[in-house]
Amino acid sequence: MDVSQLIERAAAAPSLLLATDFDGTISEIAAVSGGAVAARGAIEALQALSGAPGTTVAIVSGRTIHDVAARTAALEAAWRVGEHGAEIAAPGGALVYEAEAPAEALDALERDADEIARRVPAFWVQRKRCSIALHWRLVSAEDRPAAFDAIEAWSGAARRKGLVVMRGRSIHEARDAAHDKGGALAFLLARLPPGTLVVYAGDDTTDEPAIAYARANGGVGVYIASAERPDAGVEPDLTLGDPGTWIALLRELAVRRGGLASAALRPA
Repeated sequence: MDVSQLIERAAAAPSLLLATDFDGTISEIAAVSGGAVAARGAIEALQALSGAPGTTVAIVSGRTIHDVAARTAALEAAWRVGEHGAEIAAPGGALVYEAEAPAEALDALERDADEIARRVPAFWVQRKRCSIALHWRLVSAEDRPAAFDAIEAWSGAARRKGLVVMRGRSIHEARDAAHDKGGALAFLLARLPPGTLVVYAGDDTTDEPAIAYARANGGVGVYIASAERPDAGVEPDLTLGDPGTWIALLRELAVRRGGLASAALRPA
């Protein structure tokens, strides 16, 4: 499948679920998580799509639901998924699903992770409600061997507590095995008309369950490649080279589905 074929198929769908990751997909990866912002034109295109007939938009992220909502606040009529499906908010912001957090296991893992941070400069521990993320993007090449040894031991402890550990782009994250982005898509599709076409785009290992789910259910999985992760661990229908290409596709699709006049689009 190429870009034009995807646009043609998605433009013609009577009911469309357009779901996208945030980081590395509609936002460039930032050196620190707090610095990520949606690329110019991304929110405009998604807002236009959310107003188009028969079109549902969802932002599906590993960030907390409050974080992803803050970074996409201008997007009014979209579903938002936080923590890989552990939190789901309907358009308007009402929380419609919230998983029970494995607090005891996370507390113990957080203590161990904080000990790693005390030994490894620039290592950052992020405690979320249902997961813990270890960020090592800023750790120096000299310190990385020690950091990776510690992360490996920490990951083993997380798995023994029944959590899954996923390695992403300069991050390891331990979370409840019951939730992933594929499950989040299933939750959303169950609330949409039968036969809804789902298109999902993401850039990392945490997106692979959603890419696989979309394809297994007659939809389209899109992978946004990067130098860090040039290939997906699952087969997508379409691979794009950068977030800008995905955003340009969204803008064209917004025009084709009637959500935005061509003349209203600013350059991305």
